[in-house]
Amino acid sequence: MDGRRQVRARQCVTRAASSSSLDFDDDDDEEEEAEMQHRSRAVLSVAIVAALCASAASFAQQRATRPFGDDDDVVAWMSRAPARDAALGALTLPGTHDSATHYLSENLQPGREAQLPEWARAAVRLAEALRIPADQLIRRWAKAQTLSVGEQLERGIRYVDVRAGWNRDLERWAVHHALTGAAVDEVMEEIKTFLVSAPSEVVVVELTHFFGDPTPDDVERLALMVDEVFGNMTARYRAGKSSLFERTVGEMAEANDRVVVVFEDDDVGYRHGFWPSRTITNTYANTDNFADMMAFNHDVVSAFNDVNYDASAILKTSWTLTTQAKTIVASLNVFEKNPHSLLELAEWKANGHLSAFADDATRDKCSIGNIVVVDDLEHSDVVAVALRLNAVGIFPKGQCKWIAARAAHSLDDDVVVEA
Repeated sequence: MDGRRQVRARQCVTRAASSSSLDFDDDDDEEEEAEMQHRSRAVLSVAIVAALCASAASFAQQRATRPFGDDDDVVAWMSRAPARDAALGALTLPGTHDSATHYLSENLQPGREAQLPEWARAAVRLAEALRIPADQLIRRWAKAQTLSVGEQLERGIRYVDVRAGWNRDLERWAVHHALTGAAVDEVMEEIKTFLVSAPSEVVVVELTHFFGDPTPDDVERLALMVDEVFGNMTARYRAGKSSLFERTVGEMAEANDRVVVVFEDDDVGYRHGFWPSRTITNTYANTDNFADMMAFNHDVVSAFNDVNYDASAILKTSWTLTTQAKTIVASLNVFEKNPHSLLELAEWKANGHLSAFADDATRDKCSIGNIVVVDDLEHSDVVAVALRLNAVGIFPKGQCKWIAARAAHSLDDDVVVEA
């Protein structure tokens, strides 16, 4: 590494030692065995944080030099056929998982500890045992995107996943994924800014995971804020009449129905004309193993193409790997090359296989869903894949030739709270 990177690495290790409250001086009053254990733990803690820092520096440099996709104009891809002439329910929308996590603070999402994903609780315990800053470890596995929501939309994303957490002390709603992030209203403003600049585009925004134990009044406050930001751009839900299947994207854009808001709290959302939570069928494999994730999605796609699938809901397929406690432990093994972050997990093991999965499905007349989400958009071709699928169109139910490799999942059972 060059001189500046050496200085940053030394500073990182120094901060690690300082934050761990470790004392490397001799202490004649301590037992020799206790002193040796103390030194061993100190060395291990600093070595682990140094490895994390070095990995972050080299990975950031590697990612900074890598180009994104091709040069196709995707800012206004809905302005052209076939998207312009199709309903949202007849398209595959490219989306991102935990869309607004490009910035995360050092603070845990307030509320009951049980609301934190298990991997985050394990990371806190591990960091405490090793005396390293917990937020450093958690952030590496909570940050799912490197691009802002506005940048993602400009690169073709049309589904945005926003986890909204309530902070009673600050009296504000903020993005969260274990750690808290930007204010939700700032993210909504980013989306509005894009929509104003691209009048042909329609975006689906799903607001979920209302953590922090908000009261009904707090949830109403969130809905009011979202409603005020989007105003007459909101495509209102009307029971018994679904814009997602009956109107084309071009017709929605012409009517300025530009943003479909899917809101976790159905009662509050209904009063504002937001779409109920059942609008989207959410599935995810909850595994850090690529083979298991692909097999799971194979089953999900098979069920989606079945003639018995509930056609009133749109399917979200999650091409994502989920952090587990063991994933974090493996990342600290300095003797093996394992992913050191969720971004690395996505880039190394998942994102590069989406295109082949989609091509295989198309060959066998299987549609992979109405929404496909990924982590680490910056190193994914999900937009190009979705545009390719839209050129083919959604296949009629019953034509898919896939036979599930294991027992088919019930999609109703797969609707789980995502980590």
